[in-house]
Amino acid sequence: MRLTHRPVVLTLLAAALLAACSGGDDTIAEPTAETAPTSEATAAATTAPPTSTAAPTATPDPSGATEAWLQLWDGTEKLVSDPDAASEEMLVVASPSVVEQLATIYNPTLASDVASTPRLFENNPVTEPHADGTVAVSDCIFETPKAGNATIWYSGTAEVVDGDWTITSITLNSEIGCVPSAIATEAIAGYEAYWDARVEFWDPADPSSPLVDETMAGAHLELIEGLLVDHADRGLALRGRPTTHPEIIEVRSATEVAILDCSEQDTGRGLFVVETGERLDDIPAVRDGQRDLTSAVMLLEDGAWKVSDVQGQADVSCESAPTPQGLPVV
Repeated sequence: MRLTHRPVVLTLLAAALLAACSGGDDTIAEPTAETAPTSEATAAATTAPPTSTAAPTATPDPSGATEAWLQLWDGTEKLVSDPDAASEEMLVVASPSVVEQLATIYNPTLASDVASTPRLFENNPVTEPHADGTVAVSDCIFETPKAGNATIWYSGTAEVVDGDWTITSITLNSEIGCVPSAIATEAIAGYEAYWDARVEFWDPADPSSPLVDETMAGAHLELIEGLLVDHADRGLALRGRPTTHPEIIEVRSATEVAILDCSEQDTGRGLFVVETGERLDDIPAVRDGQRDLTSAVMLLEDGAWKVSDVQGQADVSCESAPTPQGLPVV
């Protein structure tokens, strides 16, 4: 059975952190004077507006294209377990060349564990109707099993053939990963909300703030809760909010992504005694222009994207997003 979600839905590698640290002239002709009409009939023909009998081209409804696309991938899931039934199902909504292309990728004629492993797909198609009647489809698909990033990016073209929507072309754009646009927007918004919340629940330290549970999960939640209790007992406040530039560099599943952020640190950052305003030496002073590199794991929990792990390096050379490490958003 297909496990599909119909959309429109740290350990970070040390290498990721290290890589991030380190014409002719145009001539306008004079207008030509029109010759005056020589008769009333000529005048009428000259001045009457042209009459067109062609009906305007209607923008195609992309919903049929989306359904054809999804059925194509439903069939693709069966290529290993029942290739004949899969091909029959796929040919209803796709051209023979498209079916052959996917069969070559997902059921190749070679003996290996990978080649003989059935795949499951969770599609996230985005459609764009064109004036010529075709519909472009772009899809960041969750593929299981898959090594590395859990996603793969395909695009294709759908058009009406003999009255039915048909996928007439398909292209593999990226095998190393992509991010569905809805996930990218929501996960990054959750990351930004975490930094905004820190300003609220840490000045002064307030372990009972509802923002703590709303923005964090897992080991990071436990760590920050402990620090907040300690700082509240000592009457302390942690101040300063960096200017963040997050991008998603890894998609582990539909509920877990990794973010890399080369941020500009706030020169006002520090640990302060609330009552006196004294700045403690626990956190080194921030220099002008300082950049910090932060990696974070985001988890989708209770309908919200929350920070579950944070690692970082202070005062490093890094580039703000977008960078080549960021995955394409589809």
